[in-house]
Amino acid sequence: MIDYTFRYDKSKKTDDLQPSTSEGAREALMQGNRTFSEWMRTCRSDAPGQQQQFIIPCGGLGSILSSDPEQFPTQKPFAVVLGCSDARVPTEMLFGQGFNDLFVIRNAGNVLGDVVQGSIDFTLRALSESVRVIVVLGHTNCGAVKGAVSAYLNPAELWSESYSPSLRLIFQRIFVAVRESDNILREVWGPKATSHPSYRDVLIEAAVCLNAAHTAYAVRQEVEESGRKDIEVLFGAYDVRSYQVCMPTKPYSAESHDRVNLAKAPRSPQELAELAREVVTHFKPADLG
Repeated sequence: MIDYTFRYDKSKKTDDLQPSTSEGAREALMQGNRTFSEWMRTCRSDAPGQQQQFIIPCGGLGSILSSDPEQFPTQKPFAVVLGCSDARVPTEMLFGQGFNDLFVIRNAGNVLGDVVQGSIDFTLRALSESVRVIVVLGHTNCGAVKGAVSAYLNPAELWSESYSPSLRLIFQRIFVAVRESDNILREVWGPKATSHPSYRDVLIEAAVCLNAAHTAYAVRQEVEESGRKDIEVLFGAYDVRSYQVCMPTKPYSAESHDRVNLAKAPRSPQELAELAREVVTHFKPADLG
């Protein structure tokens, strides 16, 4: 038996468990992911019959249970997470967080549209007392990014009857990340890049990283314009194979707690380009020199 348990202790003031600073929030999310990935690793590999338990404290539950039963409870998330709708990416679980800890916004491809931007603006206005970080979370093997890459490599596919106008809009929002990844991939890999068997797969993984980074960059600009210097914008990619959040993604690296990372949002287009270069360099095949 291997348990992943959410716990609330009435004898403790559990609201104190919620981080009060942006760095504390970042560390809480990363530590929560380490716990979750270890649980998943244990579920996958441990021998039958071995009992093990992973405890997740519900730090935000106190502010809800402490209110009068006839009054509406208080919403008090310490983090906003913009992630993909993919069913393999359970946001609260993978960050090891419980009730009232996260304000989660999800759509295919974790793209930044008007409704998503409005939701983030809402948190900056209505939940400013508790929110400490905004996280943009992509993930490996993302179907929306794969679709955008396919449409980018074969533009006629974008206008096929199988794609609705709404789906095309999602792909088009991801194209910037795909195009930048492709340009730098060709630069780093050289003239034989597009003919290499791993070209498309690497383009997808690089675009996953850049898509999250581009969105985080845009969100950072919004936060800075709002004057909220106490809120940090972060980004990462959840590896659906290792169950770890990292950035940039390195799916062939060994699983370890040190691999878990949420990076601070880029501050310039140059930083975005450097990230793309780091990813495609990591994946550069030996036979390309």
